[in-house]
Amino acid sequence: MIANRKLTFGLIYGLAAGLFFSLMAWGLNAFLLAQAHFAYPWLAFSIGILPTTFIMGLAGFLTLRLENALLGAIVWLVTGILVAALGVWIPLGLVPNILPSFVPVLKGWVEFTWQDSYIFLIYTAMISTGVAFVIASVVESVLVEQASFSIFASALVMPILVCALIAGTAGGVVDSLVNARYRDSAIALDNVIEFAIENKGKTIDPNVERKKHLGAVSMIQDDLTKKHSLYYFSYNETGQQAKILVDLNGKWAICDISLNQPVFCRPTEPAQ
Repeated sequence: MIANRKLTFGLIYGLAAGLFFSLMAWGLNAFLLAQAHFAYPWLAFSIGILPTTFIMGLAGFLTLRLENALLGAIVWLVTGILVAALGVWIPLGLVPNILPSFVPVLKGWVEFTWQDSYIFLIYTAMISTGVAFVIASVVESVLVEQASFSIFASALVMPILVCALIAGTAGGVVDSLVNARYRDSAIALDNVIEFAIENKGKTIDPNVERKKHLGAVSMIQDDLTKKHSLYYFSYNETGQQAKILVDLNGKWAICDISLNQPVFCRPTEPAQ
């Protein structure tokens, strides 16, 4: 009875770790991009959450099944390395390749492709999440095992809260490494577009216009509409220079971004 309860608690602990990691690694990014009219913002989260929760649920189960703290730490270390790789590869490697399946016009046009520099991001993420989830294995071995002897199901609350902190932090590190550098450019561009739409036809103080970078959208001013969607087009390896595609209700524009600030937008046409 106690053995089964312990394994169940281990499974729940692992599933919770996968959930909180996914929420911070991809979910937060998806929410923020959705506010910025980014197209298919939930794609990476939708793809990543199932394998991540499965892998980490299995890690939580095996750690208590093996009944060996060292082996449990190794299981969680390997798990951390795997989910870190997923955390980088899904948004930067997989999503750009499958997005044209949803938006055929992007086929042969978008240049947002895997870069050699992303390998550095994977290694950095692996180190961070590996360390974090070794700590998670210690927490599981101690707190979850103790909770399994309690007659109250609520005994698992404290381990889950600690797990949420560890896994959420690890996911946040992945988000900071992978998503933030690209997300900030998209949010900045959408802010300019929204401000231009809201103040269309109005006289704007030159200082405000300069501060809001309205000059960047002057060439597409007449086509701006609330019904617009953003797509990553290309980035340099540091993420500081970017091009973002804007679908203006069927009309297209491409915008140059430098240091997270829109510089210049111009009309464009899909590649033939």
